[in-house]
Amino acid sequence: MKKIETKIDEAFKNTFLLPREKTVTQFLIDVLHSKYTFREDDKKIEVISLYYYASSPLSFLFALPHYEYYSPDKTIQMAELHLKDHSFEDYSYMDVEELCKKVLNENNIDYSPYLNAYNQLDYAHYWENQFGLESDFLMNCWRNAKEQTQSKTIGFLESSDGAGGVFDMDNGFDVPFDVDMDEYLRSHGFVIEKES
Repeated sequence: MKKIETKIDEAFKNTFLLPREKTVTQFLIDVLHSKYTFREDDKKIEVISLYYYASSPLSFLFALPHYEYYSPDKTIQMAELHLKDHSFEDYSYMDVEELCKKVLNENNIDYSPYLNAYNQLDYAHYWENQFGLESDFLMNCWRNAKEQTQSKTIGFLESSDGAGGVFDMDNGFDVPFDVDMDEYLRSHGFVIEKES
């Protein structure tokens, strides 16, 4: 079963992720190069939150100064990337299902026991890596953007609905809900002054 998961991983990356890599990385380069004016004052932004749209992670991304360090009241602009505006269609559950069926068919795997009355496949029986691949992709784009800009900005990846947890994009760590952000950053050698 691991072999088929790997094949679906590769197909998913090649079909949905890699075509978006240049566009997402350029958006993050623009964020790091201060193309977006987050504030009216000239306060340096050292911590960024990158949010993905919870129900469709790569359809809409937005970035803001991290709310624990910078007052949301002073934020005047949000950096937004709508991938539809860059000729990428959202991919739906149905698109991912069709991709999984294609890979299963190519590998002569009978998935008929997992089809429902509408001939839809519950592909979780074969593959559950979608979210992990999407978040790894976003963190990789972040690291590429930082390398190209030589920025020291710290980034955290979060879901638009707050339910997906917080990921340290620079180190690839899942930040536990019960860990204080100041404490977490200090443990990694960063002391960031909070705005009052």
